[in-house]
Amino acid sequence: MVNKSLIEGNTLKSGRYAITFPAIEWIGEQESDSVVAIGNSVLQYATDGQCMSERLEGKATVYNLAISGANPYTEMIQIPALVEAQPTMVMLDLGPNSLWPFYDSSSLDEYIQFRFTILSITSGLQGSEDWGHLLRSIDHPYIASSLHERMALSSSYSQAAIDNIIWKEMDEYVDFSYYNRGMAEVNTAGWDAYLQTPTFMPPKFETWNQSEVVGWFEENMESKARMGGYNPHSNGTLNHLALEYTIQSLTEAGIEVVMVAPPHHPLAYNYLQSGQTDGHNDTLAYFEATYGAHVINWFWEEWDQQMFRDRNHLGDQGRVYFCERMAEELNQMLE
Repeated sequence: MVNKSLIEGNTLKSGRYAITFPAIEWIGEQESDSVVAIGNSVLQYATDGQCMSERLEGKATVYNLAISGANPYTEMIQIPALVEAQPTMVMLDLGPNSLWPFYDSSSLDEYIQFRFTILSITSGLQGSEDWGHLLRSIDHPYIASSLHERMALSSSYSQAAIDNIIWKEMDEYVDFSYYNRGMAEVNTAGWDAYLQTPTFMPPKFETWNQSEVVGWFEENMESKARMGGYNPHSNGTLNHLALEYTIQSLTEAGIEVVMVAPPHHPLAYNYLQSGQTDGHNDTLAYFEATYGAHVINWFWEEWDQQMFRDRNHLGDQGRVYFCERMAEELNQMLE
């Protein structure tokens, strides 16, 4: 009841945070080959799975499980379930923003604890023996290693889940504060379609004139260029360790791994220094040489400004172009 409410109801700001394990279970039950995209919002808003699936001509179905705020450290928990589901391929979001030592700052602690809690509630108690040693000590309380611990973490959402069921059933009769977020019901045809193509953010930069877009970059980009997301390390971060576990586990299970780095808005590159993202290139080269992971590094490609919704997310036009380019790459790999 809690899991269903987390996805379909108003318990969370977005039900997408709770789809990971139910989605992987669904994908594992499908007869067709599958390509699963995981990572953060950059890949989430770039990937139209239905568009790609159509262009793969029956070779595989593309599912988009990427989610806002995700990083390799938080997403490693789902890897045992992915290995069990045996997709043909995993598209792994691996841009520069995944390669900085976030644990030196407390700015992401609240998100990490939230993400771990939701994953623990919705998982089937996946074993942590492979990745547990990578956890920070402050994060252990948010990982359920027993049914009792899972129920304890679920308890904070139980009453909200009951309220949501009542609100949903009574909405047409009584003026309750229930809002239908439009999430598909789990294990339905609509669920499969949603897992391929989620709801995307509305246009933003596309509706602005050029001077407004330039003004935004002049006001914001200089400070953003100094942040961790644009200053990737070559190795040694907690995310690198999580990536090592993730890519090794998937490739040893016979699952192809494609490391994908979509581009950012072309104006962003005016604020980056030569060699600033070398750590990103080093990381991709290491995993390609060590595990045979495929590299699709478009980070420094300058795509048309109208393809971007904002600084680092593709909009409608960019998503279509990404679909066409990525489908070409996947077709060759799948053959």
